[in-house]
Amino acid sequence: MGLISELKRRNVIRMAGLYLVGAWLLVQVAGTVLPMFGAPGWLPRSIVVVLALGFIPALVFAWVFEMTPEGLKRDGDVAPEHSIAPQTARRMDRMIVAVLVLALGYFGFDKFVLAPKRQAAEVTAAKKLGRSEALATTTDAATDKSIAVLPFVDMSPEGDQEYFSDGIAEELLNRLAQIPDLRVAARTSAFQFKGKNLDIADIGRQLKVAHVLEGSVRKSGTRLRITAQLINSASGYHLWSQTFEGDASDVFKVQDDISTAIAEVLETKLAGRPAADKQAVSVDPQAYDDYLQGRAFTARRVDGNLKLAVAAFDRAIARDPAYGAAHAGRAFALALSEIWDPWLPTAELVAQGRASAAQALKLDPENVEAMIARGYLAMKHWDVAGARVDFERAYALAPENVDVLNFYGDFKKLVGNLRDAERMKRKAMALDPLSFVHPHDLVQVLFDQGRPREALAMAQRAESLGSPNAPYQILEAHKELRQFDEAERVLAKLCPPKDAQNPGCRYERMSMLAATGHLAEARAIIAELVAANKKIPSVEFYSSRAGTYANELKDIPKATRELRMALQGNSWNVMNPLRWGARGALLPEEISQDPEWLAVWADPKLHDLMTAYRANLVAFRKGG
Repeated sequence: MGLISELKRRNVIRMAGLYLVGAWLLVQVAGTVLPMFGAPGWLPRSIVVVLALGFIPALVFAWVFEMTPEGLKRDGDVAPEHSIAPQTARRMDRMIVAVLVLALGYFGFDKFVLAPKRQAAEVTAAKKLGRSEALATTTDAATDKSIAVLPFVDMSPEGDQEYFSDGIAEELLNRLAQIPDLRVAARTSAFQFKGKNLDIADIGRQLKVAHVLEGSVRKSGTRLRITAQLINSASGYHLWSQTFEGDASDVFKVQDDISTAIAEVLETKLAGRPAADKQAVSVDPQAYDDYLQGRAFTARRVDGNLKLAVAAFDRAIARDPAYGAAHAGRAFALALSEIWDPWLPTAELVAQGRASAAQALKLDPENVEAMIARGYLAMKHWDVAGARVDFERAYALAPENVDVLNFYGDFKKLVGNLRDAERMKRKAMALDPLSFVHPHDLVQVLFDQGRPREALAMAQRAESLGSPNAPYQILEAHKELRQFDEAERVLAKLCPPKDAQNPGCRYERMSMLAATGHLAEARAIIAELVAANKKIPSVEFYSSRAGTYANELKDIPKATRELRMALQGNSWNVMNPLRWGARGALLPEEISQDPEWLAVWADPKLHDLMTAYRANLVAFRKGG
């Protein structure tokens, strides 16, 4: 008898078919049912491994044993007249058919009933966050309706017009962002390719855009020559190219011509055209030059550049007092100065910033940058109603503007609207994928939501993009997750032995001791640090220290004292003590019932902010 005939006689082939069909059905059902009960991810994988390992033993069992009226016996011990192999074969055939029917039934049920429900659930979850990892084509993958504007190359004879060529590219980016349905990569990400000779396809992949606009600017005196070309990032084909020449006073018309030409090239993919230019086309060329210098300084933020930015905007305004964009740029630079580089007393920065924003909006009631600046200054000084009005209006006018999303997201976080804050930050991250600012900010939102594991992953993403503060966020996440070995490894990198005694590293060691329950030692270190620092700390330092005493050292009297100092100085970080705990954002009474502690939070200055924060946090916890 041949091998195949013997395999058939002993029902080995039927056993193989029955085993495979049954195993497939079991795996499919397990993959659907187990997640519903919160089963760990390793359990379905383990079922697959066990079934795979059991296949060969099942075949061996079928070869060696045979079912008889007296039960299982070795095949060699069964006389032919006592064999019931044919009857067993018929039963196995019926079982195979039955399992196949069940498998087909399950396949149909999954495809036409379960799959639509899963997809609906994914879409619902995506709407709650404003995005979806599963439906990533809208944000994480390039669409035909997407473009990046690279910094234009300075081709001027002296090579001294870099700020001007950068400014032209940024202005074009802003105009393209006004086209309905066109997703435009943010300046921060697009300008990271400045001076880099990278393949357009690679740039498109990194920025997740289907088109790239590049060009050059040649400016000599008042003569201007701008060359621009639109490229398909996947194929590398030039879709459009043109050179514009004229007087520098025609620069706004040139920008309109370029953005309109791009809209025409992409018109089959776009639903609209650029909004009409709101700038007065008669702006003095030198005033525009000063304005672009101001924008270049503003982009650098630190090391005195914001002061230089204000000076440049002042020169533009002196030449053309009706230049609304210069007033808005001045307001924005002053608003940023309070946080990044306070070169004037806070009260003066705020007063000047608000005045400049008001003037810009008087000249142009729809100037989004002025709205952002005014809303930001209002937010930092607890004017919840004023900030909300400006941010809502700015968002209505420019929902794809990364600055709007960034600062509006900060406002949502401040007032405890954590779901909207996450949505804003994720949308900004999609438009500005190479900037560390948005994942860095999102870490704080995830901490506030009580999601330290996801905060850790986001902090690691921010670190990969160059965030200098991300290692501290990673350290904090490990502590919140009680992963103290990992936390120690991170701390060792941040504070090697040679730096272990500097104040910053002593503070981090204090925080580690507090997290591991060594409160007495932690309190001794902070007392030593406070005693050694004879200088009057900044008002923001009081806020930070209040959070340390309240959340880490459980010393409410000292937390209350520091909080009063922060409130007295109008600290914009006054809400910090309510955040960053392992349980997420908290209400004051959830930290302590101490009357003095609660009295600070009941201060009339904080009434509007605390009312909004309390209502939003309660709604978030209820799933709203």
